[in-house]
Amino acid sequence: MKQHTTPVIIRNDKAEILKKVSLDSNFYNENWIQKICFETPSLLPIEEIEPSFNGMIPVCRELSTASGFVDLIYINEYGFITIGECKLWRNPEARRKVIGQILDYAKDLSKWDYDKFESECLKARKGNEKKLFDIVQEYYPEIEEHIFIDNVQSNLKKGRFLLSVIGDGIRENMEELANYIHRNGNLNFTLCLIEIPVFETSAGEYIVTPRILAKTKEIERVIYRIEEQNSNTDISPKEVVEISKSVSEKVFFERLENSIGLERAKEFQSFITDLSTDLNITTKLGRGKQLSLNLKSSNDNYNFASVQENGEVWFYGIVTKTAEIGAKQIGIDYLTKLSLPLSGELDTKNKEWSWGVKKNGKYINLIEFLKIKTVWKSLISDALESINTVEDN
Repeated sequence: MKQHTTPVIIRNDKAEILKKVSLDSNFYNENWIQKICFETPSLLPIEEIEPSFNGMIPVCRELSTASGFVDLIYINEYGFITIGECKLWRNPEARRKVIGQILDYAKDLSKWDYDKFESECLKARKGNEKKLFDIVQEYYPEIEEHIFIDNVQSNLKKGRFLLSVIGDGIRENMEELANYIHRNGNLNFTLCLIEIPVFETSAGEYIVTPRILAKTKEIERVIYRIEEQNSNTDISPKEVVEISKSVSEKVFFERLENSIGLERAKEFQSFITDLSTDLNITTKLGRGKQLSLNLKSSNDNYNFASVQENGEVWFYGIVTKTAEIGAKQIGIDYLTKLSLPLSGELDTKNKEWSWGVKKNGKYINLIEFLKIKTVWKSLISDALESINTVEDN
């Protein structure tokens, strides 16, 4: 069961333990939650959940669908739609129904085209806007209309939504229900539960402390890959764990495919599966305007590469992090040895955190790294072994 401590404010060197606002207070209701989340979308930790949905623009409240009225609709410049449903858990019925309710909303929206989505959003806004694009362009002046419309149309058709259940007092069984849904369907959306408890200071101020309670977990499924062990043995199956992708990861690989081609993108996915299976390397999506995929140690401390959506391979922190354990040379050796088969060089022009491998001062494309993937994997393995030796002593 998840536990969270009460926030404390330090004022004039004195600590004040805040008092949590009761669900039974006069102002703290679902309408209030809707209003504050709509007016301040940055309150919701979307970047931590699905980076591709970050930069949300509040579009409307109470969007009418066949299944009812959606509390909150957001969209970003890339046409990714976030559906928000605000609930306070005063009764068990609300807890039971909310997941099914938000799934029904997603199903309804996935049947719409761009024109239907735009007209219903504008109707719910009750404003003077003529186009949905005009609303978005106020936030992102450089955006191109035809690209935005195509993106929204594509996301509606694919059902690529972020479904956010927002409230307080969310019960543990809600997490179990969310995980059950994710395990029992070919989902193309992310479902998350966000708590926004409110605390009151002695001065009568209110402090909102949003936190992610849960999000749908990645599905793991076992597949069998046939590999020839050597020329003298029979072909035997090798068990491989393949991990499903979040919406943002799917978007990353689509953009990577556009940059380096389908064949190379699939080769990279196979490579990171090998790293995961053999070296326990994990992948972590980088946050920011440009999506990236980081190849990290299982404890999340050491980043062996950051592959950008355009195919460039950057490096962050491997030298700095190995220096923290008194073994800076491990990071330097990893980068130096990696640069040699790429005909590149160890780049130390920027801050130590950004030391990496470049060629003629430019980032090297992933295609070149995949040509030496066996060497690359071996160097990651050697670096991990050296790191483990230092940390064990």
